[in-house]
Amino acid sequence: MVQSVGYQLFSDEMKAAINSPALNFLERYFLQMTYPQSDRPCDRMLREDRVIFKKGSLATVATIRPDDAFSLNYNQKWYQASWSRDDKEILAIFFPAVHELISGETKIESENNVENDIINVNIENLHQVDESELLPTQQKNYLLKRGGTYMNNLFTSEIYYQRQNDSLVLVSDVSHPLESVANMMIDPAFQSSLNLKLQQVLYGYKRKSFVVPMKNWIAYCKNNGCELYYGIESFDKDGVKATVVAVNTTENYNHILYLSIPVEAIDTGKGDISGTLQAFIPMHNVKSLLSKYNKVEKRKRNYE
Repeated sequence: MVQSVGYQLFSDEMKAAINSPALNFLERYFLQMTYPQSDRPCDRMLREDRVIFKKGSLATVATIRPDDAFSLNYNQKWYQASWSRDDKEILAIFFPAVHELISGETKIESENNVENDIINVNIENLHQVDESELLPTQQKNYLLKRGGTYMNNLFTSEIYYQRQNDSLVLVSDVSHPLESVANMMIDPAFQSSLNLKLQQVLYGYKRKSFVVPMKNWIAYCKNNGCELYYGIESFDKDGVKATVVAVNTTENYNHILYLSIPVEAIDTGKGDISGTLQAFIPMHNVKSLLSKYNKVEKRKRNYE
């Protein structure tokens, strides 16, 4: 599978160090400008995509040298990339932080690729917890890792640990159902054989069904620069209803996953969890989709 196409402007080492999809975008976009579609010349591309040369032009790209200094700045809505030589800027370009532009895919194409991308995701090495990051709770041997919040504290990324002998393990037992659900929804280190039985809502009100391992879904989000947050909607004898929001600030989109988690899955760490997925939602559309959480009182965990 081809990962990227474009001019080679950045070394693999630089791409790994900066770790931004903007670098692949720049290589691809400059190539597209060199060989534009017949019905979409360069000036039209720049205008429609809102890409702005502040310094230099496409001709300057051909003069870039490996030893030229490069910088990339981002302010949540726009990127600025610039190259300098002898402390003098030679090329500067602005472009919006929009998924369709940066990825080179339409929303329909991105949605259609979700299943394959989750199945074939690279499961990376898991981060080991640092005990200095954890806070004690009211229950002995249980600890909390504070996380960020999203949408006025309606969603959080808190993670829960238990001390067992000399080790720290993620809480995973039916006696702490909400803490266990929180861990299974956002932490790739959560050990389980759970599968997500998904209904994906596609553009045009179409739907697509598929099943993927829960750990693959989490890795897919993490590998693509998404921060995971969760909110608990309800909890009863049958299980937990919750929502996971995968927030990508570098391309200004969210994935929203609505889950129904049976008690058996919490108890055994096995089986299927039903969910409905809406992918690549522009940031400005997310608030209305999650408005029901404004009416949901924040649930207390067992040891908060």
